Parts: sequence; C-alpha cells; structure tokens
Amino acid sequence: MIVWSSIGAVAAATPSFVDNGGTIRGATNAKGLRVDRLGSHYRAAITIGIGSANARAALISDLIRAKQEGLRLPYPLMGVDQGAPGSPVMDGANQAGRVINLRGLTPGYVAAKGYWLSIVAATGQHYLHNVHVAGTAGGDGKVTITLAEHLRELFADGATVKLATPVIEGEISGNEQSWELRRGDRVEGIGFTIEEMG
Repeated sequence: MIVWSSIGAVAAATPSFVDNGGTIRGATNAKGLRVDRLGSHYRAAITIGIGSANARAALISDLIRAKQEGLRLPYPLMGVDQGAPGSPVMDGANQAGRVINLRGLTPGYVAAKGYWLSIVAATGQHYLHNVHVAGTAGGDGKVTITLAEHLRELFADGATVKLATPVIEGEISGNEQSWELRRGDRVEGIGFTIEEMG
C-alpha cells in the first residue's frame, strides 16, 4: 500500500458514490422495493496540477507502484475545514448499520452534516463515510451520528476515526501510467481514479 500525503498537488477532484443497492420491481413494474445492500462505497477522480519535473518525479513513481499495490491518500476536502475534533475513536465494538457512537472528541465539537470521516479497521484499511445526521460531542467527549451509508466492516472498540483529515484508500485506474512532459520543465496530464476496495 502506497501512502501519499501530497494533497496540495491535487488541482481538482470528482468524488462519486458507488451504490451497491437497487430497486426490485414486480412483474408489472408497478411498484418498486428499494433494497440497501452492504458494500456501497466511494471513488474519486483526481487531477494533479501542473508541476515541474522535479516536483512530480516522486509522485509519478508512487502512482506507478500504487497501480500494483493500492493507494491511501487524504480525502480532498478542497477547502472545507472540519475543525479540531480531538482524538475520536469508535465507542463500542461491532457497531452496524448507519448510526455510530464515538468517544474522545473535543467537548462541543460538531460533526456537521456533509462532513467526511474514515474509520481504521484492525487490518489498517481505512473506510470512508459521510455524515448525514449531525451530532455534537457532549462534555464527556461522546457523540452519536448517522452516516449516509451503512458501515461495511465490524470495527473494534477504540478503532481510530479520522475526522480532521479523512482518508480514502483503494485501487487506482486511469492515466497514472502516462503523463505529459513539456518544454520548460513542466509535467502535466496526471490524473487517476481511486476506488475503495472494501
């Protein structure tokens, strides 16, 4: 797994939700039944800004290797400040569904609707989630929030939750194996899509 921290090089991002559920319809197609299946996840198309050959050399090397091993990078919040949440962790083991309990937050911290978070599994894999119903941490640093999608993993009590700098991790595809070199020591045309694996 290649761990990449050069989020400042990201010029644009196009995130998308990969819905694993669907609608089942009867024989007459008159009425549908929505079925939410586990496994819905996220992907993001990332465009890297123009840079010098020296500035982009290490990044290109990381992307070549990440094509083979996978990539972990900070989710591009693109200017959204999610504040100083403290040191949030899962409050209780094996939580399931959309509602999660956290502890270790700064009292009064608001996990607002639309915020992103990632939860770290025992294997070290990060799972990206979106906050749908906000929650405010009490004086004990605990909060209950509702996610936009179901949890995909049973996390241990005390599993790390990244709210200030959430992470997306997965496989990459795109033109990470080609890039454009221009006169004047410029590299451009670097883009890739990262999609969560779990």
